[in-house]
Amino acid sequence: VVAGDRGGLLAGLRALASGEASAEVCEGRSGSGRAVFVFPGQGGQWAGMGRELLETSVEFAEGLRACGR
Repeated sequence: VVAGDRGGLLAGLRALASGEASAEVCEGRSGSGRAVFVFPGQGGQWAGMGRELLETSVEFAEGLRACGR
């Protein structure tokens, strides 16, 4: 679900749940390739933010390691 605000998100989630077509819903199938993690750079207010997350967030670190398997 891709949305620019709360209303769009809710509309997209409703459409997804009901199986209706919607501009807010993107669907597809992935191939059999391996997972990849791309750090989007959002929140790049300071250098090393991803590294800090890796060092301080157990959930983030576990998720990142899972992508490497």
